[in-house]
Order: sequence, then structure tokens, then C-alpha cells
Amino acid sequence: MAKITTTPQPRESASDSNHAITGHTAQPGSSEPAVSVNTGEVVLQAGERRDRSFLKAMPSWMISMVVHTAAIITLAAVHLEPIKKELKLMLTSSEGLESSESLDVAESVEVSSESLEPVEAESPAPAVAVEAVMTETSSLVVPEVVVSAPAISMPSVSQSLAPTSGLSVSANDAIKAAMKGRSKEAKRDLLKKFGGSDATEKAVSMALKWLADRQNKQTGAWTLAHGPDNPGKRIQSYNAATGLALMCFLGAGQTHLEGEYKETVFMGLSFLIRNIKPHGGHLGWYVGGGGAGPDDMYSHGIATIALCEAYGMTKDLALLEAAQAGVNFLTYAQNPDTGGWHYGPKGRGDTSVVGWQMMALKSASMAGISVDLSVVRKANFFLDQMAWDGGKSYHYDFNSVSSGAGYNPSCTACALLCRMYSGLPKDNEALKGIVAKFDAAGPDATNTYYNYYATQVMKQVGGKEWDRWNEKMRDQLLGMQMQTGASAGSWYWNDGHSTEQGGRFYTTCMATMILEVYYRYLPIYSEQKDEDAFQL
Repeated sequence: MAKITTTPQPRESASDSNHAITGHTAQPGSSEPAVSVNTGEVVLQAGERRDRSFLKAMPSWMISMVVHTAAIITLAAVHLEPIKKELKLMLTSSEGLESSESLDVAESVEVSSESLEPVEAESPAPAVAVEAVMTETSSLVVPEVVVSAPAISMPSVSQSLAPTSGLSVSANDAIKAAMKGRSKEAKRDLLKKFGGSDATEKAVSMALKWLADRQNKQTGAWTLAHGPDNPGKRIQSYNAATGLALMCFLGAGQTHLEGEYKETVFMGLSFLIRNIKPHGGHLGWYVGGGGAGPDDMYSHGIATIALCEAYGMTKDLALLEAAQAGVNFLTYAQNPDTGGWHYGPKGRGDTSVVGWQMMALKSASMAGISVDLSVVRKANFFLDQMAWDGGKSYHYDFNSVSSGAGYNPSCTACALLCRMYSGLPKDNEALKGIVAKFDAAGPDATNTYYNYYATQVMKQVGGKEWDRWNEKMRDQLLGMQMQTGASAGSWYWNDGHSTEQGGRFYTTCMATMILEVYYRYLPIYSEQKDEDAFQL
């Protein structure tokens, strides 16, 4: 057995960030060679000088690796500019669906907005090295020169990180096809089929432009406190903000390999991979501090969704290990007794946080990443404890259960979507009862969380209920989007605690994903066989 040090790479300077999506880099001063996995190249970097006694104990393959490393660094120093140019060409080699294209035969609409200077993200503190056991990597071919090639990873490492009780659902045809609606070929038809329009696509295009303008061009990160126009208070929640922004780009079919925003997505993914941190012997995007802290379990779930979706859409192996590590962290952080997740690992749980972790597990399964199904079963056990009124309502947490709190539409929508993705049949009486409530109430004017989850529920149910909901939700968002000035393309409304913490950035991301609902995920009922359900 061999061991690697799995720690995030220290922050790169602007001149060093040559579009490398990197994972499993060695800590400065470590005795292990750092393996950098890039989408366009493989670069091995030498660690600091070792003493003679350690050299004698080194196996021959490690000595060979050190020699190759020195050669690589020398070649890289000589040929750095050609490599940069070649990588730039790789990033701009393919084009995705232009969001300004008309669904019918019509003129495309130019979208523009004023750019703001990105807010500088603080450099994350260096993390303590954590060792993870992996299987022997003798099959890995170490290149002797820096080469431009498709992404190269170490599958043996990824597989060793997978949960021992996990099951891969990569062979499930319905799940594999779940994100294909985002492709250029399918997008146009799905927009027409489910009630999207040129106007909704223009709104998404404007929102992506607003988000791209606010990315920190040096670090690749976003922040919830993005600028002067209604910023949120969670300045240091970089993982959460970056994950949310990436979900918007990925939802529109934009990846680091294809689309108008390839470089934007590339930098965002690179930031998340560099900033995955060790905690409790695992790697995740949890930093600490519940509610108002830097990055809590909300942030981890959101970042995991982004990595899993990016891997599922591109199958770029450079993303696999970070995505698998994010999924594994969910097993560690889950409360073993209640099955829930809360702000910090092992918390008793609340329905809101559980929703993001469940969707991360679902995104992983859609991407063919190994998922421990016992974790999902435990999460459904938590939802059992939150359910009341015959399953037609859900509480927020155990305090709500004890106090007998009334109907909570946000938690009910969140829980129902998790149930639906866990195999709840469409003709279930509780499901039909909740849908009837949503249909009667319609979208809320300011309850972002409820609108986000309820829109997904209603779209999956379909029929006249969806038509009524979509018409109201779609027109409401189109009417509220800023059209001019520095805020053009964004949304903001007073949503109480959520907008206090997340500001305009949060409402813009959530509104964008709501308007991507037409193609973000394919239907789980009308086009799914019984044996293909994510049944638990």
C-alpha cells in the first residue's frame, strides 16, 4: 500500500493560475511529491530537499519520480509561454449553446451590463496534512515531459476513496440521462415543452453575465458580499457563493470545456478543488461557524453539488476525486442517531440543511459517483421524524416538532423534493396533498427558498398544476429582474434572514436556477422506468 497526502493546494498567484484544476497537492515541506491533475496537462512538482537517510530508504520508483520531476521543472521553465498559449487554446476550442439564440426564428438579443471590480477574496489558511490510504498506482504512467493531453487522473485513488458500502449507479440509464436536457440539442425542445421562452433565456443570459462580472479574476471565487448593491453579510462564505454561481452556469449547460463561460467555470472549479480542507480525517468544504460563519454544512452541500454536476456533465477525471471526497464527507458529517445534517458535522439536523445534502447525493448518483445508500436511508429516516399531518407537512427541526409549530411551506417543499428523488411515487396521497397546497397558494412574492424547491416539485409533477405555477413564477421573475445599470441581470427582494446573509447574490442565483428548471433535470416520472428509480 502507498500513501498520499491529500491537502488543498496553497493559493496561486495570478501569474501562476494557468487554468489548472488541481487536487491532492502536497503541503509545502512535505516529503511526498505533489501530483497535480490538470485538465490540459500533467505536472509533477518536487518537494523540498530530503536528507540522505531518507534517500536511502526511498523505493526506486520514488527516486525515479524525483529525477523526472527535476526534468519537468526545467522544461517548464524554458517552455512556459508556449504551454500557456496551448492551454488557452484548449479552453476556447469549443462552443456551447448561445443563450441569446431565439427559440423560434427571431432576432437574437444582445445583453450587456456594467462590470464592477471583483471583491478580493482572502487567502484560505493553510490546512494540516491528512493522509489517505490508497491502492498501489503502478499502472499510472508518469510522463517525462509536460504534454498537452486530455485530462489524466488516478482512478485507483478515486476508487479507494469511495465508500466501502457504496453502490455506483453509473449503469442506470435514467439517472445517466438526467442532466442531458442542458445540452444544446435538447434545450430548445424542453423550453418549448415546459413553458420556457426567449424571455426566460434572455433573463438567464443577463444573470450569467452579472455573475461572471463579479467573479474574482485572481482566485476564481465569488463572495456573498459582492459589492455595494445589497450585499450579504457572509463575507467569507467563498465556498457557498462559488458553488451557487457554478450551479447557475452548469444549469445553463456551461462547463469548463464548453460554452461561452468556459474560463469562468474553470476558475470556479479550480478554486473549490484548491480549497477542499481536512476535517475529522475527511476532506470537505466545511470551514466552521453555523449560520453566520465562513462556510458551514450548507456550503459543503452546495460545493459538492457543483463538483458532482461538473463531473457528470463532462466526465473530466480531474474532477472525480474532489467530487467523491465531498460525497464521502456527507457520511462523516451525518448524525448517526437522527440521520440529519445541521450547520456543523454531527448536528441533530434540520430539514433545510438536509435538503442540500440530499440533492448533493442525488447529483452524485446522476453523475455515476459512488454513493453510500445507507446514508440516504438514514436521511429519509430523519424526514420521517419531521413529517406530520399524514406526510402533507414537514417541520424544520426537532424543536419545531416539540413545539407543534404550524405548516412550514419551505421545509415542506424541500422535504417533498427529497422524497420524490428517493422514489416516492407520483400517485402518493401525501404528495398529491402537498401539490394541491402549492397549487392553491401559488408562488410567494419573497420566500425564495419555498419558490426554489416548490418550482422543482411542480415541474416534476407536471400537468395543469405546473402550467398554472409556471405562468405565475416565470412572469413574476421576469418582471422583477433589473434591466439597467450596474445591477442589470440581477434580482433582489427582502427575504428576511436569507437576503440579510446572502444579499443580492443569493437571490440572483436562486432566481436563475428557477428559470433553468425547464431543462436543468429531466422529468423523473414521465420518462423513468420503475426499475430505474433511485429507490431506497
